[in-house]
Amino acid sequence: MAQISASEASEPAQDASVDEAVPTGSRALVVARGVRERALRERRQRRWLFSGIVVGCTLGALAWGAFIAHPRYAAESRFSVRGSSAAMQSAAGPVTSMLSTGSGGSTAVGFVDGFAVNDFLKSRDCMLRLAKTVNLQAALDIKPGATTEELYRAYSRAISVRFNMVEQENVVEVSAFSPESSRRIGEALLKLAQDFVERMDAQGVQNTLDVDARQLQQAEEQAVKSANAVAAWRASNRNVDPEAETTMVMTMIGQIEQELTSAKINLEKVRAFGNPDHPMLQPAQMQVSALERQLSQARQRLAGGNNSQASRMRTYTQLKNAQTFADNNLAASRDAYQQAYRETTRQRRYLSVIARPVATDEPSSPDMGTLALEGLLAGLVLAFLTLLGLSLAQTSRD
Repeated sequence: MAQISASEASEPAQDASVDEAVPTGSRALVVARGVRERALRERRQRRWLFSGIVVGCTLGALAWGAFIAHPRYAAESRFSVRGSSAAMQSAAGPVTSMLSTGSGGSTAVGFVDGFAVNDFLKSRDCMLRLAKTVNLQAALDIKPGATTEELYRAYSRAISVRFNMVEQENVVEVSAFSPESSRRIGEALLKLAQDFVERMDAQGVQNTLDVDARQLQQAEEQAVKSANAVAAWRASNRNVDPEAETTMVMTMIGQIEQELTSAKINLEKVRAFGNPDHPMLQPAQMQVSALERQLSQARQRLAGGNNSQASRMRTYTQLKNAQTFADNNLAASRDAYQQAYRETTRQRRYLSVIARPVATDEPSSPDMGTLALEGLLAGLVLAFLTLLGLSLAQTSRD
């Protein structure tokens, strides 16, 4: 516009110079004035065309916003994901611990899981779950029988989800064609986010406990197997407590040895009389011989062969040691599982609602000021292209 005005301002000066150079009433002067008038007329036409295109686009945008576009009402909700234990800070990692501010591990959990909730609310899965509780086709003014892809495109246009990294909170803004629809969709999305956090928390707890639960199950199976092996050995050997029996045999051997020592002393006393026909000599000898046989049999029973008490004690001790180890392992596995369960129950995630969705009373869109600016810019571009096309066409004709 400034260029056109400058050229028009310079036009009278050029015409004046032409008038001074050409004699009055000459044919050249008439032709020059005709060219000037035609150029001025074309410039005025272009100016009106340029202004008409710009004004038309601006008015068209405003008319579309006022009479065609459906007004939308926004409802905004805010929430954050927290953890109930500061021990989750170490589980979240050093990077999130550095980025967390003021709330320890719960803030680190909000930083990590906030993005997960953000992605879930933008997914088709969330849209399908939302469609089961809210009539999205009526709320978003979609024709009946629309495909899932069409419904998802409308859902993406109506839902705006962003994560505030500074405050570590999720901001969900819903834009629907009525305040009640915006509020209902916002409440449903808030409920879906809470369910997602609960599922994520339950899955995390289950994954944490799975390892300890498998170890506990293996320890229980090993303990039962070891106990069954000990019971089978006792049944096959018909001996409930071989350790007590071995102790009994060793005690009996000690008693026999004491009696044998006394019998030998008594025999030596009888022999000291020097009478081979002494009436106590033969009974004393018989007593010593009997005690020696008993001692030999007792020692044979204790450690005399494959069926001895020592041989049976070896296999029994191996089974008993395995059972003791299995019982200790089972007790340790139970303690570890209980400790892991207590820790995981203290590390629960939860969704903290900061602001529930409240719909605006006035339409949030279309914004008439923004529409006017967009129409003005579109008109300027279209007018420039139109004038450029006309200039190129005229140049090709000339």
